Amino acid sequence: MIVYPRRVKFARVQVATIGALVAVYAAFYLCRANVDAAMPLWARAYGYDKEQLGQLASLAILAYAVGKLALGSLADGAGGWSMLLVVITGSVAASLGLGAVSSLFWLTAFAVVNRFFQAGGWCSVVELSSRRFEPARHGTVMGVISSSYEIGNVVSLLFCGALVRAGLGWRWLFVVNPLLFAAIGATCLVLLRAASRKSGDAPQPAVEGASETQGVALVRSSSRESLRQVFVKPAFLSALILSFLLTFIRTGFLTWMPTFLSEAAGPGDAQIAGGILKSAVFPAAGIAGALAAGRASDFFGPGRRGPVVVVCLACLSTCVLLLGHAGIHDMRVAIGAIAGSGLFLLGPYSLVGGAVVLDVAASSRPALVSGMLDSAGYLGASLSGIVLGAAAQRLGWARAFDVVAAAAIAATIVAGSELVITFSRAAARRMA
Repeated sequence: MIVYPRRVKFARVQVATIGALVAVYAAFYLCRANVDAAMPLWARAYGYDKEQLGQLASLAILAYAVGKLALGSLADGAGGWSMLLVVITGSVAASLGLGAVSSLFWLTAFAVVNRFFQAGGWCSVVELSSRRFEPARHGTVMGVISSSYEIGNVVSLLFCGALVRAGLGWRWLFVVNPLLFAAIGATCLVLLRAASRKSGDAPQPAVEGASETQGVALVRSSSRESLRQVFVKPAFLSALILSFLLTFIRTGFLTWMPTFLSEAAGPGDAQIAGGILKSAVFPAAGIAGALAAGRASDFFGPGRRGPVVVVCLACLSTCVLLLGHAGIHDMRVAIGAIAGSGLFLLGPYSLVGGAVVLDVAASSRPALVSGMLDSAGYLGASLSGIVLGAAAQRLGWARAFDVVAAAAIAATIVAGSELVITFSRAAARRMA
């Protein structure tokens, strides 16, 4: 049965909260996209090849996966606001460190530390969102907030490209960007604290009349039981696999598009800057995809977002195949295929990382569940640097895109299987 939601209306304090969450998470990409943008510059300045840079990217993403588990668990206990303060501070410090070194070892070390702290950003946003918005609006809310992925990517890549085009050099990407991140982060934290006070949002006792010690014990017991119920849900298991595959694809595009487009444009700062700027088409198209998929999925309702995911992933598979077999020789086709990939990938990606998390987690530690899904995703993403870097270096870009296409087709099959199971169970309930 299709559920058509009522017109979404938000109180002013909720609008302010959404705006602050979008802005703060978008700002995280200032200290993430700068690494991807710097890779072709490091290759030219120090002779690092795609395999070496792929190893740097993979180790950093592996740290991101570990951080998702560690910091996701802490965010539920410490609260999203406090965790945001910690991870923003850590990421800014590590990014400034990146600008002070040049050897591959130290570049990798600071990139790893930076991505570990960055891992706590989305978990904190999910924890805050779970307490500020009702379940009937989770698809729309998380669709809007998830657009911060691509808003942050677009703005950060354009900003990095402008710095490179101005002739400032790669080190300035790790001076200007972290300082700007710190300023935006501090402003958003102040806004979130003010919004919390206006809405009266605060943790409530688990059981009215229970002592503090009894309340903590009941919360822990309830949390363990609810987490066990989450783990056995087929939707959660499908979400784990989809997170692994979709994050591999997304990270592959984000990591390698600046290098691919820079190589296609030719050597020189102007060409590299142009490649960085053109790569922004992927996250730019993803903004529309995330918003449209989130809103469309609310028409089906919690637990029934499968049709949106399947259609988008089938289109994504087509776009990636087009990029690998026609876009290599025609830059106009390549840009169109990259834009299409962003449009059809980021919708399912944002649903799995946002609304689906809140669907399956319910009240059971959503930041931890989000961290687990993201950790599985970034285990997959950690392969994108090594696997795609080696494929591009040894076999060419066409074979690298074939690997991405295979992952997209596999994700379509997984999502389609879950959709069949969901409809079969619904039919059985109607017949019972």
